[in-house]
Amino acid sequence: MYELRVLNGLHEGAALPLSGNLWWIGNTVESDLQLCDNGIKARHCQLVRQDDQSWLLLAEEGIVCNREGERQTIPLSIVPGEIFTLNGVWICLEAAETEWSGNQIIPQPQVQTAIKPVQPVQQDRQEPIGEQIAAMVPAKKSLFKRLLPPWTQITAVSLLLLFAITVTSWILQPGIAEQSTETTTQLSKPHLDNNVAIRTVVEHMLRERQLNGVVKIDTSKKSVILRGSLPKDQLPVVQRMVDNVEKNYHLGVPLINDTEARATTLPFRITQITDGSKANIVTEDGQRLFIGDEHSGFRLVRISTNEVQFRGQDNNDITVNW
Repeated sequence: MYELRVLNGLHEGAALPLSGNLWWIGNTVESDLQLCDNGIKARHCQLVRQDDQSWLLLAEEGIVCNREGERQTIPLSIVPGEIFTLNGVWICLEAAETEWSGNQIIPQPQVQTAIKPVQPVQQDRQEPIGEQIAAMVPAKKSLFKRLLPPWTQITAVSLLLLFAITVTSWILQPGIAEQSTETTTQLSKPHLDNNVAIRTVVEHMLRERQLNGVVKIDTSKKSVILRGSLPKDQLPVVQRMVDNVEKNYHLGVPLINDTEARATTLPFRITQITDGSKANIVTEDGQRLFIGDEHSGFRLVRISTNEVQFRGQDNNDITVNW
């Protein structure tokens, strides 16, 4: 059994036992975990437990950040013992039997004052007279100092130091790049191992793009398929969303984009139109359609004195003037 623990804020010390697979966090009484702190939205976020016992945190109306305070624009994969923040409220996912003392926020390290060791006082000693005389005689200058003036000596030393730094950087650069590559490789993407987990993430993204009413999600054991007829300018939006999911997650089953452009013309021609009490039309293949009849996926819904109206399977209307 796991639980969510509130580490600070108005509800510090509160805990929510996690029984089930989906929990809402927000400031309303209908929320599974109610937080009344400033900045918490009505449906701030939701926590989902997947079939493989992994956990996903999805932002809804509010902002979700990781332990470092970085805002998460995609669903955040968390593990027991990990801390996340909601507008300054620190929350931890932890096993119920774990003591609370282990979940406290790590304090900032204290700066310890270094104590200088007491240096022993050296007693003055009387140097021999011979050493005193030798110290009074100026030392013989080296050949390097006698040939070059002081400013030239300083320039030469600076150039040698710059050359040494450049060579050292050039030698270490491949090792640093290799270490960076290894670190990037070690960062693993969250796993969505089944169609339920993939559907949860895709539904969230469709709601963000206001496409949940026009894109249908069909799931099977082998794939998750997006279907629907959309305006041409919305098709790239769906494709970018699918590419984003494939880029940021390891998918257990393929995610297939089967959306298509919405039809703006009828797939057949009308050769005869009759209005009145027995209004009907005749298509080029000789089929007579009355109000309510369907042909090639389009249903005849109205015949007036100057136009005929059809409705497609995705509830888009096509009007033909006559």
